[in-house]
Amino acid sequence: MSIIQREVLAKLCEQALLHSGAGTRDAHVPAEATVEAEQVGNRAVGVAHLFDYLDGYTQGRIVSDAQPKVRRAAPAVIDVDAGSGLAQSAFAAAFDELLNATRESGIAALWIRQSYTCGELGYYARRLAQQGFIAFASANSPALMSIGGSPKRVLGTNPLAYGIPRPGILPLVIDQASSSTAFVNIRRAADAGDPVPQGWALDASGQQTQDANEALQGTLLPFGGHRGGNVALLMEILATLSGASFSVDAAPFDQGGTSPGIGVFLLSIDPANFGGSVERLTKQFGTLQDQHQVRIPAMGLTELPDQLDIDAGTLQRLREAAQPV
Repeated sequence: MSIIQREVLAKLCEQALLHSGAGTRDAHVPAEATVEAEQVGNRAVGVAHLFDYLDGYTQGRIVSDAQPKVRRAAPAVIDVDAGSGLAQSAFAAAFDELLNATRESGIAALWIRQSYTCGELGYYARRLAQQGFIAFASANSPALMSIGGSPKRVLGTNPLAYGIPRPGILPLVIDQASSSTAFVNIRRAADAGDPVPQGWALDASGQQTQDANEALQGTLLPFGGHRGGNVALLMEILATLSGASFSVDAAPFDQGGTSPGIGVFLLSIDPANFGGSVERLTKQFGTLQDQHQVRIPAMGLTELPDQLDIDAGTLQRLREAAQPV
């Protein structure tokens, strides 16, 4: 592992994106989101996933000059067409409108459609929670997971995330896939020649496998059996309501020249309407930890670190991608 300062890593990510064809705005936003994923320990969608973005630009899966189209569809509903660009850029374009709608109505929803994969979903919930709002997020992705006993891929890993403001410290953010693991973890295991745990995946014939390479040819499994599948289906419904591609119809995120066109859903709630509920929640988090020995890593993360440990090989690859051709 190599230790690197946060701002240095962000600059490397931004330069790599620029060299791959991203515009200035579209390089800055995902670079910041990538570093933040590393800061909160979600490395599966940190620097390792950034290379999917670099390939996406060079191979045409991400439109480099996409202009998000923001529409106030109703007083508390924001709709954004990402135009085959980035979900993060679409979110940034709609952010102020979403904040205004939340303050005006007490609760507001945002839908993003026609975007590349969302990266760390917790990033979106964290941005809203830092503004004092309670946030819920869901997204879909190209089909990578089986549900309901299907031997084939029918849904994405379809993550969900939520963020709770905590006065004076980093918001509490929970971010998890509906699958037993993230796809990039299977891919990393295959690259390293490592097995994967039982219950993570099926092979191409629909049989459970611990061979990561066979899992890449097969399908992931939801967490918790059919219960996780039910959650994944709900995330699919919410993420695609405004016309985003269903997972089974979405183009691959790691090959070809077509955007997956997936969707992101965000719900933002202003707790000012509930009379001090954030302080009450913060107190309850302390009670769970101190009196009931609840140990949720996100509860203990009160600030983002300035120094990060990055795999040395991954960091070297990033440095090379950040160098002018």
